[in-house]
Amino acid sequence: LSKDNIGNLFLTGFGSGAVFSTVIGPYVDRFGRKRGCMLYCVLEVVINILEHFPSMPLLLAGRVLGGISTSLLFSAFEAWLVSEHRKRGFPEHWLERTFSLNGALNGIMAIGAGLLAQALTVNLGLGNIGPFQGAIALTVLALLQMSPWSENYGDQTSEVSASLSLALNAMRTQPSLWLLGVVQSLFEGAMYTFVFNWVPMLEPLAPASPT
Repeated sequence: LSKDNIGNLFLTGFGSGAVFSTVIGPYVDRFGRKRGCMLYCVLEVVINILEHFPSMPLLLAGRVLGGISTSLLFSAFEAWLVSEHRKRGFPEHWLERTFSLNGALNGIMAIGAGLLAQALTVNLGLGNIGPFQGAIALTVLALLQMSPWSENYGDQTSEVSASLSLALNAMRTQPSLWLLGVVQSLFEGAMYTFVFNWVPMLEPLAPASPT
């Protein structure tokens, strides 16, 4: 893929996330947080299957689905956890500890995922598609582990328009939310600028393949 095509894939994914993130929450509350988590896994499996095909339209479709799955990742799981935690009567301060551990372990798992991807690509000889095949296997495993979860719901009468109105009102009355959003956007922008450019910058330094 050319750098322009890669950029288009990034933009499609982020655009999809921007659109669907505004409406996913109310639907997850209405139809069930567990179902939202399981839908995330199903979408991720489909997305990683689409990565196997050298077709730009299929890759773009995968990025659209990726925007939906990312919105589910950052809403359904935490909503299910908080609701289930309180339903079972666990101490409230445990949530703070849980999210703190989640932040720390996410970094460790990211390092582990990178090492696994390298092993699948090089050591097992699966090539560039190896990490996507590994992701399919791990996502299916996660989906099976979710099966025994109990379902919980949010406000099943809430409409998307009402939720958006509440969000806009909160942003209007609490300027700190705007500041938080700007900081988060700048951080994400810097991170993905690095992600987008680091491979092209390193490729010229790679040793030539033996003939």
